[in-house]
Amino acid sequence: MKLILFDLGDTLEHQDVLLPGAMEVLQTVSNLKDSEGQPVLLALVSDFLMLRQPSDIPRLQQQYYDLLGRLGIDAFFRPLEQFVTLSTEVGVFKPDRLIFQTAIEKAHADLAFSDVLFVTENREHVQAVRTLGMHAVHFKGPGQQQGDIDHLLDLVPVINELFGLRTGRPMSRLSRSVHIGVRTIPSDAEQARIDPTEKLGASWVRLGDRVLMFAQDIQWQARVVEPARAAPGFVELAMSTQRQNLHLVTQKGRWFQQEHPEVPVLLDSNRYLVVDIQPGDVEGMRSSHGICYSIEPLQDGQIVFARRARNLARQAGQARVHAVLDKLSREGYEPLINYLVAFPTRFSTSSHFKAAATWAREQLSRHYMTHNQVVSVGSEHSENIIADKKGTAGVDRDVIIVCAHLDSINQLGGADSSAPGADDNASGSAGVLHMAEALAAHAGKHDVRFILFGGEEQGLHGSRQYVSQLPVSERSRIKAVINMDMIGCQNAPTHGVLLEGHRLSRRLIDVLALAAETYTELEIETSLFPHDSDHVSFIDEGIPALLTIEGADQNNPRVHTDHDTLNHINYDLILDILRMNTAAVVQLLE
Repeated sequence: MKLILFDLGDTLEHQDVLLPGAMEVLQTVSNLKDSEGQPVLLALVSDFLMLRQPSDIPRLQQQYYDLLGRLGIDAFFRPLEQFVTLSTEVGVFKPDRLIFQTAIEKAHADLAFSDVLFVTENREHVQAVRTLGMHAVHFKGPGQQQGDIDHLLDLVPVINELFGLRTGRPMSRLSRSVHIGVRTIPSDAEQARIDPTEKLGASWVRLGDRVLMFAQDIQWQARVVEPARAAPGFVELAMSTQRQNLHLVTQKGRWFQQEHPEVPVLLDSNRYLVVDIQPGDVEGMRSSHGICYSIEPLQDGQIVFARRARNLARQAGQARVHAVLDKLSREGYEPLINYLVAFPTRFSTSSHFKAAATWAREQLSRHYMTHNQVVSVGSEHSENIIADKKGTAGVDRDVIIVCAHLDSINQLGGADSSAPGADDNASGSAGVLHMAEALAAHAGKHDVRFILFGGEEQGLHGSRQYVSQLPVSERSRIKAVINMDMIGCQNAPTHGVLLEGHRLSRRLIDVLALAAETYTELEIETSLFPHDSDHVSFIDEGIPALLTIEGADQNNPRVHTDHDTLNHINYDLILDILRMNTAAVVQLLE
């Protein structure tokens, strides 16, 4: 008897969407038989939310099972209690031997490590399980450049060769050639899902009020173009490409387009682009400027971001929230951002950053317990500034984190180049300090923690090292993380904010959106595609986090240059975003 053990995140799915070929692979592997005619077993092993007490296990398991149901793959792993193993129940993360041993023993008592093939996008986990005697395949997951297999559809021949198995149905490669069109949908369309495939027979990805559709050559004219003539807002692009060439770019400013003007942009929504790049060329396009942009394969059915319709029946809000919001003002905020922008640069390892960090800690120390955390940035060092205030709930306190990165950078020069970083990210850092002042006298049930990170511009060093050094018990206390990065530039006719998180962050996004509706006039956009800022470090460890960033009809083109100055700052927008964030924190603390 043989067992095929799958990882889930970035192996079978990405951002709540099945990866291409995942369903076909599971269907085919479920029909495989060993040399004795016994069905091959399928199982999942995943790192998931850690618990505080054993009674939490059923609830967290059910959250994971619900995800499998939404993906439509739960039937392949039934009974779920036998063929799904989570770090939640075992108490350790992969690649610890115990989690794999538990998964194998649950699947079948007679299985040995040598009877198991583990499939994952994590190269380190592949190497680790091979030392246990298991077989392993490294799948080239989203954003990766190499692997043992490039596509999930290539897995079955590997399994057949490894175990000498028989399959009941052939595996065909996906057709790669597609035609492309764009459809504009009503701005007030439902937020959860717009599916043009139902009527137009195309794969799709949605960016705001526009949907990029693509279908194979043989389907395009009959199933898309002709029906689309009756659908308003459809434009057929005069091109076709290979399916694997479609990629999603997330950028700061216009850095990707500035560095690669030769790349065809199929759909431009400022922070997000759909582009046409051959997979082999992606590695050479990695940003030479830190994390100015990211490139990953485009997945079918993605809602990259959506505009959220406001509830016209606006609530009056709560008096205790208004009491805190009344402490936010331009007079209180402006001196803070002015002080930070006055430094020639706040490059993470510079003396100027050290001086800015020392000053920021002095501001926080007036009302909070503070400390510094040393951060490694290559062979040099930066630091995080951390400020805490305990809540009133005794031993059952959670933690609410408000954070921003303190450093700035000029990508066109060196470490000593002028980098005022007014929008990116003196705006967010001053916001942390101003929120801390406004909340200083507020007594909430839970702890509040303010963090200013160093090393963000070089690769999220401050936040990644902060999270990695937290004990498991302390990680489990973090209820929400609100990250502010670039909240100071108005790039659209109206004040807007993007709430960018992950499926873990859905409840938190709802809390922030409701706060925006109740206490501000902000236009809300939401996205479950986290990139390029410190919220990602928390999300990667299963902690609910989101980014609040200025909305954009046009991106701020001055970030990471010496032109990111105070004369482009919009204080009314900043205060609206701070009001939203502060109102949400007050409610979360209670």
